[in-house]
Amino acid sequence: HARTHHRRASTKKKSPIAMAALPTPESKRTVAIAGGGLVACSCAYFLQKSGLVDVVLVERMPHVASAASGKAGGFLARDWGDGTSTEPLHKRSFALHEELAKTLGLETYRKIPTLSVLGGESLAPPEPIVSWLDGDIQMCRLMDGPDGTAQVTPKELCVKLHAAALELGAKSVTGEVTGV
Repeated sequence: HARTHHRRASTKKKSPIAMAALPTPESKRTVAIAGGGLVACSCAYFLQKSGLVDVVLVERMPHVASAASGKAGGFLARDWGDGTSTEPLHKRSFALHEELAKTLGLETYRKIPTLSVLGGESLAPPEPIVSWLDGDIQMCRLMDGPDGTAQVTPKELCVKLHAAALELGAKSVTGEVTGV
């Protein structure tokens, strides 16, 4: 359902961002994204997939994920934001990673059990959950059940998001952004 909003004419100049927010029926706008990390490649993929804009990704290195996104740990936790204002984001992000793993064919995505271990002496040593855990342990428990944590190699996710964006029609340029 469309809603009509009536506003008084404004003498304020519209920002270029507001004017470029939606494409005109005659032509799509082009969105330039600076960088080739995980956030940039995610934006490129989802924007190009939307069909509302054409995307040009500008990365100064010849490959995406050449800095932090290519070296991060990729740990994902669904329920660690429970009770906070970001709880829905945690849950949606976790589900989205699983969807992307299937859509993009991510080989490194896997759900993993996560242990919480507290070292130190205990009155009654806990029963070890895993054979390799030894020494002085006060507490050891499985967190989040078997499906509440996962891991993916961020570099693989970044590379595959970038490739999928290109398949959808995005362009990628090696260069440096020097101004806006």
